[in-house]
Amino acid sequence: LNQPRTALQTELDQFYRVLNQASTETQMVTAQAFCKARKKLNPEVFESLNRLLQQQIDCFGLRQKWRGLRVLAVDGSTVHLPLESTMATFFGSHSGFPMARLSTLYEVADGQTLHSLIVPLTVGERDCAHLHLEHLPADSLTLFDRGYPGHWLFALFAQQQRHFLMRLPCGYNAQVKAFLHSGQVEDTQLFVANHPEARLFCSEAGVDPASQIELRLIRVELANGESEVLLTSLLDREAFPAEVFAELYHRRWGIETDFRRLKQTLTLDNFSGRSVTAVKQDFHAAQLLKNLALLMQHLLQPVIEQRHKGRKLRWKVNFTQGVSRLKNTLVELLVRHCAQGLSNVLALMAKSLSAVRSGRSFARQRKRAASRGCEGYKPTR
Repeated sequence: LNQPRTALQTELDQFYRVLNQASTETQMVTAQAFCKARKKLNPEVFESLNRLLQQQIDCFGLRQKWRGLRVLAVDGSTVHLPLESTMATFFGSHSGFPMARLSTLYEVADGQTLHSLIVPLTVGERDCAHLHLEHLPADSLTLFDRGYPGHWLFALFAQQQRHFLMRLPCGYNAQVKAFLHSGQVEDTQLFVANHPEARLFCSEAGVDPASQIELRLIRVELANGESEVLLTSLLDREAFPAEVFAELYHRRWGIETDFRRLKQTLTLDNFSGRSVTAVKQDFHAAQLLKNLALLMQHLLQPVIEQRHKGRKLRWKVNFTQGVSRLKNTLVELLVRHCAQGLSNVLALMAKSLSAVRSGRSFARQRKRAASRGCEGYKPTR
């Protein structure tokens, strides 16, 4: 949680200096002893702490809703792992490098990660989506990109009485092709699992392969003149008119930004250990740290808007600066009663702002592969 990025011994010495409120650093614990001790820490403790955090957010009524529903998103990514044979054995490898699959269930309004997975590459994104389903709140709508559609997933949402909105490939099936050619803006149709493979997936997911699901197709015209097709379980056209879905689906981009936070701001692939347990600990600790920082940012937003209400642009806490303020400070906040310390951190965050420039879009550019540096070496502090 204290964002270890440099040599482990350096981080430990700095940690104990803060913990003991000492003026200088001394070696209280060796890196070898720490590595031995961390093997006894179950990574699930960070998942449990995050569940507790989310329960507290719910209890204080801090969730924002869209037309009565909490908007969530599911997406996946991958991350490079330390060059150890145990990593390749457990997680798998790609192009000769150990790699793991990541998947998150993300709250669009406040950026909170409700549930996260780091699993072997053999576990697909759709399998991860299945594992996220049990963590969906009752009053939620989940956004998916066009890599997720499948009749088994439609049926699971119907079975659990949850709602979704997802983008479909234009050639998803004959129904979607016919809808596109019809010129209609929206249409409600019955979806069935006609293909043998689709029926097999339904059986494996525990849903009836013969189920017929009533769903709503919506056409969205893009700025480049092309059309995309959205599919939703929200059938009420008065409560949810077709024109609101384009902007709603665009909110899914927040989960893409969230992976960027993990990989760039929190430098997720700069793992503090070289074991499977250490990788899982770092991943779930990073999610918890990110959620704490975003919660503070969310709580500060009304203060910032009041302070800058006369300005042309909206302003928000700079996430990178906000997380940086928690380095070492979080140690103090967690181990001792420190209301003044929390107040000081929030005051610093409220001064580290970025302008919100909405409505901007840029063509995605292909960039060269990021350098992973020299394996086994850490930067100085």
